[in-house]
Amino acid sequence: MITARLAVRHDGGWAADLGDCNCDGEFLTYTYRNNRSYGLVAFQSDRIDTVLDRVRSHDTVEEFHVIERDGTDDGWETAMVYLVTSYREIPPMEMLIYEGYFPIGNPSVENGLFKVDLLLEDKEELELAIDLLDAYGRVTVEYLSDELRYQTIPTQDDFEALAADISPRQLAVLGLAVERGYFEDPREVTLAELAAELDITKATASLHLRRARLKVVSFLAAHMDGPRRAVHSAE
Repeated sequence: MITARLAVRHDGGWAADLGDCNCDGEFLTYTYRNNRSYGLVAFQSDRIDTVLDRVRSHDTVEEFHVIERDGTDDGWETAMVYLVTSYREIPPMEMLIYEGYFPIGNPSVENGLFKVDLLLEDKEELELAIDLLDAYGRVTVEYLSDELRYQTIPTQDDFEALAADISPRQLAVLGLAVERGYFEDPREVTLAELAAELDITKATASLHLRRARLKVVSFLAAHMDGPRRAVHSAE
């Protein structure tokens, strides 16, 4: 078995209109029926108004509802959108599913490209998938691996659970360490200085920092490598 990430510029699809918008998006959930797609898409861009306007006004879009919108300090904004689109032909994802391909995770959009990870029997099946998608636009293979490369995207509940798992004192030490440059190379502050600022002993600061880092690293490992570890352990 192999995994591959395919990127296609879907001529006639709304994603292709976002090529100059410095935008990425992820389908949080989606389904297809009779050439019509239904999806919840999370967009991120520093030109979010342009992104939303272009998607909303696209010929294929029948329903468009902004469910949630938020900004960041660096000028980027996120928007969660419910979309219903209708096509004259079967859209790429529906075609792949109809032909028996196995998508892994959620499809995504990046700078005008529609991207999907597929679990494939062999390279011959990959060539067939490329031929299918080639009917929609230019196709590129972004990666190819004989391992199951799949990263789960943490949800808001996942982050809240992580925050709840880190004690207030651990979070205080970790936050100050990041703020003061403890993790920079070279370090901009010593552990003793962090401890003094928090009015705790160096040993206590070290313990809190070590436990907080362990929880954060474990959280990242579970979402980045957990599924692949599970596949190998089952072999």
